Amino acid sequence: MIRELFVAAAIASAAIGLAPAAAADPSNDYHDDPGRYPTDVPGINYEARLGAPCYSWERNVFGRGRGGEPLQCRWIPNQWPPVYTGFWVASYPLHGVQEIGAPCPSPQAAAQSHDGRPMLCLGARGWQPGVFTGDGFFPV
Repeated sequence: MIRELFVAAAIASAAIGLAPAAAADPSNDYHDDPGRYPTDVPGINYEARLGAPCYSWERNVFGRGRGGEPLQCRWIPNQWPPVYTGFWVASYPLHGVQEIGAPCPSPQAAAQSHDGRPMLCLGARGWQPGVFTGDGFFPV
C-alpha cells in the first residue's frame, strides 16, 4: 500500500514538474518584438547571436541578439588556431546614428557614424569613431 502511494506521488510530481517545459515555446523565449528599436542603425543585423561568427567588423558592425541585446561584430586578433571571422560580442547600449564630436549621453554608449563606422562616447570629446577593448580605445 505504501509502495503504491509512493509511486503515485512520484508520477504526479513528475507530471507537474515537466508540464511547464512541455508548454514552453523556445522560439518565443522573449516577449518583445525582435528588433526595430528606436536607437537601431542602418545595416543592423537582427539575426546576431552572442559568440556566433560574423563577417563585418569594420562598417555596419551592430546587431541585436535575443531579447534585443545590443551586439557588435569584432575581430579578435592573435587567435590560435587562426580564425578568419569576427565574433558577436556584447556592446554598450546603442544610440543610433550620430555626428563625430557631438555631445553624448554617457561614457558607456555606442553609436554609428553616417558612413557606418562604430563610435564610442568619450565624455568631453563626444562621439568618436573606434572600438573599446580590454586594451583601451582604438580609433578606426
